[in-house]
Amino acid sequence: MNEHGTGVPSIGAEQPGVPPSISRRRKLVSCVALAVAGASLLAAHEVSAAPVNQAENKSAGGDPSVADLKAQVERLTRELEASKQREQELINQGAAEAPLDTPAAASAVPGGAASGNAVAAAAPEPKAEEVKEEPKNLAEVTVTSRRKEEKLQEVPIPVAVISGEQMKRDNIVSVADFARRVPNLGVTSTNARQTSIALRGLGKNSGNESMESSVGVMIDNVWQSWVGSTWANYADIDHVEVLRGPQGTLQGKNSNLGLVNVVSQAPSFKSGYYADGFAGNRNSLQGKFGATGTILPGLLAYRASGYIDRRDGWVENLDVAITNGKLQETNALGGRLQFLLTPSDELSARLIVDRSSSTQSMSVNPNLDDPATFADGTARPITYSSRLGRDWFDVFKRSGQPVTIIGDPRKVAQDNKQVSRADGEGVSAEINWDVLGHRFTSVSAYRDSLFEPHHDGDRSVADIMRIGGVTVKNEQWSQEFRIASKEPGPIDYQAGLFTMRSTADTFSQNHYGDDAGAFYASNAQYGRLNSSAIGRQMMQASLREVFDTAALNPATDSYAGYGQLNWHITDAATLTLGLRNTFEQRSNSGNHRSYGGADLAALSSSIGASAQNLTDAQAIRNGRITQNWTADRQGFDQNSQNWLVNPSYKITKDVMAYFSVAGGQKSGAAQFNSNTGAVENVDPEDVMDYELGIKSSWLDRKLVVNLNLYQTDVNGFQSQLVLPDEARPGQFRTTLGNIEGIQLRGIELETSWDVARGLNLFLNGSYNHAVYTDFKNAPCAPEANKPVCDQTGLTLPNAPAFTANFGFDYRVPLGFGVGDDYGLQWHAFLVDSFKSQANYNASLSASGKQPAYHVTDGGIGVGTKDGKYNLDLVGRNIFDTLYLTNVGNWSSTGASSATYGEARYYGVHFRARF
Repeated sequence: MNEHGTGVPSIGAEQPGVPPSISRRRKLVSCVALAVAGASLLAAHEVSAAPVNQAENKSAGGDPSVADLKAQVERLTRELEASKQREQELINQGAAEAPLDTPAAASAVPGGAASGNAVAAAAPEPKAEEVKEEPKNLAEVTVTSRRKEEKLQEVPIPVAVISGEQMKRDNIVSVADFARRVPNLGVTSTNARQTSIALRGLGKNSGNESMESSVGVMIDNVWQSWVGSTWANYADIDHVEVLRGPQGTLQGKNSNLGLVNVVSQAPSFKSGYYADGFAGNRNSLQGKFGATGTILPGLLAYRASGYIDRRDGWVENLDVAITNGKLQETNALGGRLQFLLTPSDELSARLIVDRSSSTQSMSVNPNLDDPATFADGTARPITYSSRLGRDWFDVFKRSGQPVTIIGDPRKVAQDNKQVSRADGEGVSAEINWDVLGHRFTSVSAYRDSLFEPHHDGDRSVADIMRIGGVTVKNEQWSQEFRIASKEPGPIDYQAGLFTMRSTADTFSQNHYGDDAGAFYASNAQYGRLNSSAIGRQMMQASLREVFDTAALNPATDSYAGYGQLNWHITDAATLTLGLRNTFEQRSNSGNHRSYGGADLAALSSSIGASAQNLTDAQAIRNGRITQNWTADRQGFDQNSQNWLVNPSYKITKDVMAYFSVAGGQKSGAAQFNSNTGAVENVDPEDVMDYELGIKSSWLDRKLVVNLNLYQTDVNGFQSQLVLPDEARPGQFRTTLGNIEGIQLRGIELETSWDVARGLNLFLNGSYNHAVYTDFKNAPCAPEANKPVCDQTGLTLPNAPAFTANFGFDYRVPLGFGVGDDYGLQWHAFLVDSFKSQANYNASLSASGKQPAYHVTDGGIGVGTKDGKYNLDLVGRNIFDTLYLTNVGNWSSTGASSATYGEARYYGVHFRARF
């Protein structure tokens, strides 16, 4: 590398994409540079060997003197500078792209007899496409957890990182995949609306747009107000950071329990391309591509990327009328286009446009359990199974068609199974301006997400519920302004203003079919109506073609100001202080409508039905629909704060200890009773968190060991609660409410050890004690056969005590190839994710228990050492482990349903960079 930070290109080859005249000029420049360097070396040698007598310095026999050589150096230098100037003029005229490696003039410094000065040779700068893609040692990983680039080991908060190379290697493409790489992270992604993220066993909320999750998601500096917008493949990603503990001061509102921060690859002025393909069992076909490069030299660059992901499902549908393959398939595609504008070294702007779409049979949810008795041994008077066992449904049995399947995680029997749709699109613009010793940042964004479900609400082949589900259209607009200090000093700081508007239009509908009346009738009603042909006709008409719909329109206007500073008390001691104030206006409006179906009174009169027949048919209908209501927009204003006190101390250059105490409040939610339209607004959620940790590097930074202790106390945690339905005795309804007290307490360990060149071992684990400290009015598990239970002291659902992931990455040269960088190497990796036993039912039903399990991913392959080409045989969930991620409640009209993790798939994975 020369004194100007540029390298010397190779000589004698035309550079692709450069006009011949420019290429020849670059050759001349290179030759001149070498001539200058040679002359300088010769001059230096002559000066050091010259006799003291100046008269003897004159040339003899025609050989040049030192003065002659100096004159030649000066002349060649002038020619070099003139050539560079001419080339730059051509570049400015658009004749050529700015060269990546422009040689600078090598200067010769004249010296005395004893100086011996010589010009160091300039080394070529590595080209962008030659940078190796290998997993980095944790000590070298850079993160942006605090809105600036920092070494991971110097950030005094617990942060786990999934590198972009690891995501490519392991084919990590979804939020659910993140949970297989980060301890204490739990994800359920049944569909877009039922996607939920939990940290340390808490935060796993979904299915309600009146509130945000307590675990935030940030994608390229844009807060995602609706967790369903994370339902997409993550391709072309630089890295993912998972921050544990309250992050509301800097990283976004309502991140009371932590944050998932996704950072995509940025555009580059150096051209580069990649292609990524996967093909395997279950008709798996996955493709990813990317390209980056210059549009206007030194001014405008682009980056384009896209993906397609298709894979058959793993759940067999035994409905003989449906032959469209196994359910729970994957069918997604999307892309991202970016532009980077750099009008000066101090000013840059980045524009990102993205879109994703998926159409697939989401929410398959096989039936898990339908016990015949309650926990005390008492027989259940009516069950899902006994309803489907009525002779009305014998028509299916006589044809050999099972009416439903219960207890087989890989089989269902469902009719009218249509695909659901999840789309997302957005645009964001980030502007950075470095001036007056500060960086000023503006982030403007808009996002639009849509989920259209088509579920079989009865999970059987009978024509009971033709359409079930909630359609969601979510929109958000956000604007953020930040200022951050850049000059070194005892204090560095950041401050900003943030505003967001988020709206959701939700529409739920139940469309009842021909068999609905026979299914929903009580035993007494069924017995009376089924005893005659006229009664059976009235029973069928009771719910046939009835629609029951509800619409809710929650909206939030959020305004916040925040600041955080680092006070470097000494070179070793730093105190970080942060404060955020958020003002929100939250509101909601809605309505409920029931319509359709036969006029039962008129039908009864026309066919000669008895008064009892009419009474029974009307009772069946009333049991499924509630009164119509309309609620005008209502809501409230709320002010809340997040704060942080975070001292840290560098014991040595490789060992840092830190402590933090943080508090925060998440605003309440504007909500209605779905049956009556009565206002049921939800109280705020308060968090107090304590973290104590150490980050350390050992053995010349080959071994990294990070340890963190934590305690988090949550009051008024906002959660979906299952409560008795006062309008329909014996049934339940889901509503949003508050849990009085929860405590999380545990320890987290992250280690990485570069044992030898090419071999890395890692072990990350956690112990988490997550309990209800005050939940006296908890909804009971259904087997308790009572409405309210005291769950104080019990372990939270979705909170295994022990989680871990461990494995290795191994790379070994094959022993042949051209050079150290361009030879071949074989590589292998293995990652095991472990979770101890836990209950995955919100009411802690016995049906939700999941024993401890392991999920193992791995691969083996060959590639070039420079990382340009890789060919691997990889497997996900190699041992095809069956494991639950969520379990619903059973009731008198439904079995408990289960969401399972992805089944095994494997195949050939090819990656190439150009």
